[in-house]
Amino acid sequence: MTVLNEAQRGLVAAHTDVVKWAIYEHISINENIYGLGYDDLFQEGCLCLCKAATSYDGEKAKFITYAQVVVKNGLLTYCTKLNRRIINTISISDLPQEPGDSGESLNGNMVEDEYDLLYSEEAVFNLLQSVKPEYEGVARLGIEALELKIKGYTGAEIARLWGVEQNLLGAWISRAKEKLRKNERFMAELKVV
Repeated sequence: MTVLNEAQRGLVAAHTDVVKWAIYEHISINENIYGLGYDDLFQEGCLCLCKAATSYDGEKAKFITYAQVVVKNGLLTYCTKLNRRIINTISISDLPQEPGDSGESLNGNMVEDEYDLLYSEEAVFNLLQSVKPEYEGVARLGIEALELKIKGYTGAEIARLWGVEQNLLGAWISRAKEKLRKNERFMAELKVV
């Protein structure tokens, strides 16, 4: 970690409004998603502001202009990485509800512990591997795309890798999800994961 000198600390202290600007102008705050609450975004933005202060040379632009670009880009990168992690997990809400299962705990409150609601990427990947031989054609391609998404590839990257349009890839994934939801063995094992 780089330690800021006195001048850099002064730049950061004088320009914290840049972080607020970047959050309100370019990011959607969502207090219900871990990492996308205002405090988390502000903290990440302040780290980006410190990065701007340490890398600023004072020759090409005013600090505020330079900081706006660095903080905005840093926050967008942070949100993209966070979004990738969220996309690569399967939520219990993706599962069909059992008859009479309202998703409520015994005391009538909704279950809110997100660790209880998410499955590990590795377990889901292994489960997809185990059922993939049961499918062919579009459904199998969709399952293979889901496996790549779990490994961290974006839809655009997979489409480029396979030489297909991104919307076609999305259709394959939708078809695979539809088939997997009807697969009793997959759904039963997914509940155990």
